[in-house]
Amino acid sequence: VMHNATFDLKMLAAQYDAYDCVARAQVADTQIAEMLLRNGRKSDVVMQGFALKALAERYAGMELDKTIRQGFYGIQSLDELSPAELHYAQRDVEATWKVYAQQLPELERDGLLRVAAIEGAAAPAFAGLELFGFGLDADAWRARVTEEQSQSQASRQQLDWEFRTVADRDLFGQTTLNYDHDEEVLTALKKLGVSLRTVRREALLACGHPAARALAEYREHQKIVSTYGEGFLAHLHPETGRLHPRFKALGASTGRAACGEPNLQNIPGESAFRECFRAPPGRVLITADYAGAELRVLAEMSEDPVFLRTLSAGEDLHARVASVMFRKPVTKQTEPELRARAKAINFGLAYGMGVGGLARQLGTDEADAEGLLAAYFKAFPKIRGFLDAAAKTALRRGYAETLAGRKLWFTDMRRDGRDEGSLVRIAKNMPIQGTNADLTKIAMARICAAFAQEGLDARLVNMVHDELVVEAAESDADAARRIVDRHMRSAGAELLRRVPMDVDLQVGPSWGKRGAPPDARERVAADPAAQRM
Repeated sequence: VMHNATFDLKMLAAQYDAYDCVARAQVADTQIAEMLLRNGRKSDVVMQGFALKALAERYAGMELDKTIRQGFYGIQSLDELSPAELHYAQRDVEATWKVYAQQLPELERDGLLRVAAIEGAAAPAFAGLELFGFGLDADAWRARVTEEQSQSQASRQQLDWEFRTVADRDLFGQTTLNYDHDEEVLTALKKLGVSLRTVRREALLACGHPAARALAEYREHQKIVSTYGEGFLAHLHPETGRLHPRFKALGASTGRAACGEPNLQNIPGESAFRECFRAPPGRVLITADYAGAELRVLAEMSEDPVFLRTLSAGEDLHARVASVMFRKPVTKQTEPELRARAKAINFGLAYGMGVGGLARQLGTDEADAEGLLAAYFKAFPKIRGFLDAAAKTALRRGYAETLAGRKLWFTDMRRDGRDEGSLVRIAKNMPIQGTNADLTKIAMARICAAFAQEGLDARLVNMVHDELVVEAAESDADAARRIVDRHMRSAGAELLRRVPMDVDLQVGPSWGKRGAPPDARERVAADPAAQRM
């Protein structure tokens, strides 16, 4: 039993060079347990944070002195601790055990024992992610950022041309319009005859005006330059030459993990950036991600026969949905526009997206989007039935729930005045995205334990929601690849009984692979339930 187990396990593994032992540890985490219990329910503990000091006061009535400077790391025996430090350590151990003893019946009462076990099993995997880090070719990264800066400048020159008739110019002939100021560019666009309420990328692209498209391109390049410039490279460890980010196992209320210092879950999808993450000589990267994970969860929960048959047969779900909706044969090659529309609806529904969101994704008006949704639900009534029932049940009982039993209570959101429509979207989305998070964490735990059990020179080095990246010695790559494939599929089977999980696997020198899935930006934009913890 630990408090903030990822940190403790990482320190133990580093101190004793014993990650293979740590990877097989069975852990209960009092910090994670409390976050599961309070997910959407306010309490004094939540307001104080989830530190052991706050939990000890709540559950055990213990006052912990956190002012003593700790010199625990690097010690070889307890004899090296001062009496005050030893007493401090003993009190922490006592408090942690007493807190968990009180949490355990609450976890059982709320049906959270299974998901608490999933989180505990995944703690060694998250510890390994931080400990081993991810190798980055800094020179290649800088070259990519320089290219983005060049493209940003070219986009700015295009903007100057597009806005030449409605903006003032300085002595050097450049427009004085601030392209990073929303109100200024909205006013300038209006002078060009383009009336928009927002400068969101999808709105700019949907309007079709060349000035709006140029603005979207400029802002995209600027965002990349500011986010992934020298500030990003400052996180490279001076000794290992690798990035050692911080992962939050519960980064969102759905159960998704988050990453920071730096964020390796938000690397631009194009392969030129991802290819900068490279394995050292003699090693390779294994990139594995669940194919259409959210849609497989949706098929499992809804029991829609078309979804079940199509996914079980390994066929193209988006094309099949479009064929049923529009009553004509659709493939990637024939009628690609219809397939794209079906795809947008599929992922939008998995994220609780409504008519307005769908209209923005497709670049159409809400009437057209509403018609598409009506056609979709007419063709797939079990999808609509499941989503409506999920929302109704969740709002009635006060929480949404994943297949593993993870819960998101609506107590906070209702108290804070969240509108009913927003609650409905979250109630539809949370079970889908949360179940995806649950099965991915099961896979992480099993993979890391299997590597240790088999004595393989292979380590998990990154996770991006339902995508895992492993670094392995070339001699162990085949064995590691088989383990990743087997345990990602078995983790899916743990929660999904009707739909097989499909895994895309590639082995190579870099993380380049194929970049992010083509729909990644749309999926992120459509995600309304990523409530940060």
